[in-house]
Amino acid sequence: MPLGILLGIAKVLVTRLDLLNSIMAGAAPVFMVRNMGLDARTTWIIFGVTALLAFVLQHMFRIGKIVLGIWGCIAVGILCYLFRDSSPYNARLMAAGIGMGIAAAMNAVFWMMED
Repeated sequence: MPLGILLGIAKVLVTRLDLLNSIMAGAAPVFMVRNMGLDARTTWIIFGVTALLAFVLQHMFRIGKIVLGIWGCIAVGILCYLFRDSSPYNARLMAAGIGMGIAAAMNAVFWMMED
């Protein structure tokens, strides 16, 4: 049952890249303020407001789609680099590059289908 829920969430995030880009954009300020001693409620509010703002900007302005799409590609590259922690440096860079390329292609296809 929990595996089915997780797979369902993953399917929604992959098919709706605007949501995924918004979530990744919402995580950025949370990482910046994590050592400031804020309580969990304030951190969740910061995350929610930023993710909502990113979602709205993507659907209102073309530049929002581009900027948040680039941010999503960079975030995927960072996660791919960190995921292969025990691999050699070149393999980690290759994984990050491939992940960023796949994310860029998926973003381009998603926004072409939306418009």
